[in-house]
Amino acid sequence: MSPKYRDYSLTGPEGKRAIEKGLASAQWFVPHIDRKMLRRLMQRDDSHALKDTAVLFGVILTTAIGSHWAWNAGYPYLGAFLFWVYCTFYTSSGDSRWHECGHGTAFKTKWMNDVMYEVASFMVFRLPDVWRFSHARHHTDTDIVGRDPEADPRPLSMWNLFLAFFNVQGIQAESTKLWTHVCGDLTPAEKTYVPKSEHSTAIRKARIWLALYVSVVLLALKWGTVAPILYIFLPYTLGAWHFVLTGVFQHAGMAQDVLDHRLNTRTCYINPVSAFIYWNMHYHIEHHIFPMVPYYNLPELHEAIKSQLPTPYNSMWEVYREMVPTLIKQESDPEYYTKRELPPPLNPPPSEATISVTPDKNGWVAACATDEVPQGELLRFDVGAKSYCVYHAEDDDQFYATAGMCTHGAASLADGIVLGNLVECPKHNGCFDFKTGLPKRLPVKKALATYPVKIETVFGVNQVYVQVGKSGAEIKYED
Repeated sequence: MSPKYRDYSLTGPEGKRAIEKGLASAQWFVPHIDRKMLRRLMQRDDSHALKDTAVLFGVILTTAIGSHWAWNAGYPYLGAFLFWVYCTFYTSSGDSRWHECGHGTAFKTKWMNDVMYEVASFMVFRLPDVWRFSHARHHTDTDIVGRDPEADPRPLSMWNLFLAFFNVQGIQAESTKLWTHVCGDLTPAEKTYVPKSEHSTAIRKARIWLALYVSVVLLALKWGTVAPILYIFLPYTLGAWHFVLTGVFQHAGMAQDVLDHRLNTRTCYINPVSAFIYWNMHYHIEHHIFPMVPYYNLPELHEAIKSQLPTPYNSMWEVYREMVPTLIKQESDPEYYTKRELPPPLNPPPSEATISVTPDKNGWVAACATDEVPQGELLRFDVGAKSYCVYHAEDDDQFYATAGMCTHGAASLADGIVLGNLVECPKHNGCFDFKTGLPKRLPVKKALATYPVKIETVFGVNQVYVQVGKSGAEIKYED
């Protein structure tokens, strides 16, 4: 009897089943960590990423020039080696830069993340606008069949794994999407997670990319050399091996349809060069649980919570020695997967109690005292089943209030971080202006409800009152 494989498409029946089972946009396991430490680890700077970016493009430029010189000087083997190094750093490092800048955590300065995201998307051949929403869904529903567009379909044969190291499937899939967008449409799967308001942007960007690719070919013809084609197109296949080597073991062969990243994601120690190329994403369990922590703080985060995680793999060899037999087994038994042993649960110290209050007849509630929320911080309070957040702005020393749940995936904003006048969602790194409720960074598209605030002195204590019965924006949640 032939094995029964599941339908991994986003338009098939598995997505509906996932919703019915409560697996879509669900609550996931979160390990205990001191809140002050986590907030410190969430802080970003520009210096780490600027230094790494300078080194990366220094390597890319040096190896590109060196390979061209070596070929022309009669050193073909040296030229081939330097070109291979160029391709590896160009595309595999482009993958990790695409990833981290897509989360908006690599740089503190927003435009630096945005620029590097666009550049890295081109380096790794991923259409930027669609992939931003694809990856947001991946973090919402990690390896939930029928929901996660980046889930690893079973079975993954050894032949397909071999082809993956040359990015064959990725190039084919992205080329199809590129042409679909150029023709003015999105694929059916993309339409399940890309908001309609972003379709025109994705189509316009694809046409720009096609124009750039055509320009490369025309330049090669004009100059009478294949060099532009070699240095732009070949890295997509010859340089993909490292991001596949490290990317496949993130989730392949692990449990699916579970709400615990410790069961469907791996953390593995790797060498320093690979860690630079991969930008510390080998701490992948940690990244999935706390995606707001920038790559340069992941080692410290790992040390803080590793006692609550499965034992990390000591090397990529150890991962593949376990993963490859699992993938082979899944060809005949798709229900088989690698089971990780979890440590016993901790008894964490009592967390700060969530404030629960009752509004008066006009909808006003005493949310907190003013000194409970330092400038640049937020505090959660609940009214019945609904949660809200109070913010203390740094620029004007005023207090503001919003709904407590992100409009994209309904994650608790109290677990996020305040950046100037923005509050960043802990799940997908989308941002809102907490003064106006307006979305300021994708993937969030719908406004956050805001509420009137007043300060009154009661028994000598300055209290923050929020009128929860009067919202400045309708509360809506998107998928």
